[in-house]
Amino acid sequence: MNQSVFTEADTEALFDDRQRDEHFRSFWDPEGSLHWGYFENLAQAQAEDFLPACLRWDQYMLEQSGITASSRVLEVACGSGNASIWLAKQTGCEVVGIDLSSNQIDKALAKASNYPSVQVSFHKESATNLPFPNASFTHVWSQAALYHIPALDQALAEAGRVLEKGGIFLFDDLVTPVEKISETVRKYVYDRLLFEPKFSSKTYAEKLTQLGFVVLQQIDLSEHLEKSYELVSELAREYYPDLSAAFKKTQEAIATGELGWCFYLCEKVSDL
Repeated sequence: MNQSVFTEADTEALFDDRQRDEHFRSFWDPEGSLHWGYFENLAQAQAEDFLPACLRWDQYMLEQSGITASSRVLEVACGSGNASIWLAKQTGCEVVGIDLSSNQIDKALAKASNYPSVQVSFHKESATNLPFPNASFTHVWSQAALYHIPALDQALAEAGRVLEKGGIFLFDDLVTPVEKISETVRKYVYDRLLFEPKFSSKTYAEKLTQLGFVVLQQIDLSEHLEKSYELVSELAREYYPDLSAAFKKTQEAIATGELGWCFYLCEKVSDL
């Protein structure tokens, strides 16, 4: 199978595309973060349940995080800043958001200006070369984003470097459960997402351990990912039939085990 190779410049261009961003937000979540949902009832979930399921996932991660008013949190790939601002408002903590996209950082800064009492700041930076000293943060947080980073190993190592010992790294990410994916899935799912197959859920946990983390919690959320794509396909169908079809292909890839979604809650126990 021919392997595609994506670069940070490709990722930056994808998220700097304002028209693409507007299209996605028009049916996905006009005000919130473009991530996936955690459903109370998978079998009965309908399109109107999608956004509440996304918020439920935010709340679950926050409940597991141990973030308090005294925490200093780095959000990696913060997008337009919704989660960073939400975290700071919910807990009173300080949040620093970084993203590769100027478009997303501009949006985050504009949103933050509406909350002058909230401790948030946003910076255009690469997750593979963070401009922060060692042990700068108590927590590193990321949602539905790390798979876009070509040099993912380096980004994970950087997350560990900027965390204090005993700090918490929590994130969800896409995984590749199988060793080989079909050409159809590569074309319609992985290439569309600029996602180079790298880790299964097991090898992801092994990599985190190698980087000095203890994995405290690991959850396979693939059924929730499949339901999310089923519902966003429905939401996009009327105005963006091509995107809707691509989301159906993604749903099918999850059903065949060629794409998955996992959550990791990790504690830093040692330095490299």
